[in-house]
Amino acid sequence: MKPGVKETIESLADQTGLSFSATAAKGLEIYARAKIQDQQEALFEPKMRTMMRREIRSSDDRHVPFEIKNAIAAEQTRIYTADMYKRVLLKEGYSQKEINKKLDAAYHLACDNVFNTKTPKFTALLARYQAMTEELPDRQAGQASPRHDQTGGSQTELTNRGEAGKEKPNA
Repeated sequence: MKPGVKETIESLADQTGLSFSATAAKGLEIYARAKIQDQQEALFEPKMRTMMRREIRSSDDRHVPFEIKNAIAAEQTRIYTADMYKRVLLKEGYSQKEINKKLDAAYHLACDNVFNTKTPKFTALLARYQAMTEELPDRQAGQASPRHDQTGGSQTELTNRGEAGKEKPNA
């Protein structure tokens, strides 16, 4: 043992009233605990990542079947709508080429609308969702408070809306 370390341990033993060996044992215990703490801290992040991956996969496994059902229903609805639209346009005298051009234009517009997340409406919708799901002491995230419905709007706001959350059309 180095002389400076030995002198310090003897000094600590005199201050605490313990023997030299008891003070050294206590110092070794503190050192061992610190080493274990360092090892646990080093392993914390990888363990947390593994746990998060497991939870996300578990969540995905629960949600994917519903997402598939929704995708099938949406595609089925799109097919029926496109078929009815084609029939109406054929009755009105449009050529198949013109109909396909209109359907392609509608598809591209839909893609632009889905992926355009910088609009004020989308930003407001996202902010509303985040405000609704943040943890509040008086309610759980995602659950409606007594004065608001699940969309976050009050009941009076809902009665002043028309289809798809837009203002009622002027009669």
